Amino acid sequence: MINEAFLTQIRKYNPTSILEIKNAMKEVLQELVLASLAKNDFFNYAIFYGETSLRIFRNLSRFSEELDFTLEKNIKDFDFNNYLLNVKEDLKSFDLNCEINFKENKNNTSVKSCFITFNLKELFNITYLEYTNKIISNELLSIKCEIENKTFDGGEVETKLLTTPFFCAIKTFKMETLFASKLLAVLNRKWQTRIKGRDFYDYLFYISNNTKVNMFFLENGLKTFGYLSSDDKLTLNRLKQELKEKFLTINFDEAKKDVDSFISKDDILIKAFNKDIFIASIDLIKAE
Repeated sequence: MINEAFLTQIRKYNPTSILEIKNAMKEVLQELVLASLAKNDFFNYAIFYGETSLRIFRNLSRFSEELDFTLEKNIKDFDFNNYLLNVKEDLKSFDLNCEINFKENKNNTSVKSCFITFNLKELFNITYLEYTNKIISNELLSIKCEIENKTFDGGEVETKLLTTPFFCAIKTFKMETLFASKLLAVLNRKWQTRIKGRDFYDYLFYISNNTKVNMFFLENGLKTFGYLSSDDKLTLNRLKQELKEKFLTINFDEAKKDVDSFISKDDILIKAFNKDIFIASIDLIKAE
């Protein structure tokens, strides 16, 4: 049965709590969405990047919420909506019902966003029935999907193999470009009330894997967002100084709270969340 196949994939995570089951469900559903997009030739035009690509293809320890994409080239009338409607139909073939809610981004019209939502009680009914009475009837499980109209120049691309629910090719950035993209977020993101600690967790992941930085891609991104002027040059020494200044402003105890629900209690990287370690880590950064 199709629902049994869905349950089998979730059980591979050996979840022991409702939170762990939710995280496992989300990741299995993310892979189903990716497979549907690949089946419909989405990756002829788009690149999958961000934290979920690290999780699925690079063994990032923490779970992730979003599916982030960027078009390899500027396509004026790219119909992301149509691909998502195909996703909805493909999920039906797995006996999974969802709704797709499109979100207008008024501040950046080059970015399109949507939420693929599932009734959580319905998902538990076909997987972990013993927990169903603990789920609120209208509670939703949501996957955010976001696509940018065009990536920055200098991104290096490779193809990875997704093996579940079936074999398919997914176009993604190489690690050096992914690290540059994360550093762009760390430097450029403006926090209001809640620090996105997941950015810093991922930063440590790249450091622990001795990942070099695609400096050309990072420089282009910083110029696009106005962090650097058009005639500025990003050197490795300048990058390190900018990161040091950023880390000195961060409350890493607060940053930890953002990551807690996505990791195991004995996670090694989260134990390194203090200012001294982050500042010392800067010396390990190398340019590609």
